[in-house]
Amino acid sequence: METPSLHYLKELSCGNKLFEKKILKLLIEELPMEYNTYQQAIDSNNYFWASETVHRIKHKIAFFQMQNALNVTEKHELALRSGKLNFQEEFQDIVAKILKFLPERPE
Repeated sequence: METPSLHYLKELSCGNKLFEKKILKLLIEELPMEYNTYQQAIDSNNYFWASETVHRIKHKIAFFQMQNALNVTEKHELALRSGKLNFQEEFQDIVAKILKFLPERPE
């Protein structure tokens, strides 16, 4: 599995550390909440709601420049819309890897 990267953030910020810190803070706050929402949707068998949440998370995965993970996430989003969990385990591994990669708080 790929490793998340902050290279895109570094490019986007052009060295502006305050901007980087704000974006990291946003990711650190939003991703766990969105993942909890996804889990709630899965637990309640509301796969459409889960697919909507995966769609939001997909943009964060793209931010970390994880192309293979992004492809799996897109497949998972579409599978959920068909009521299938074919890519659930892979998706969960991807999100867990990103959550582990993120610092607890921006430096």
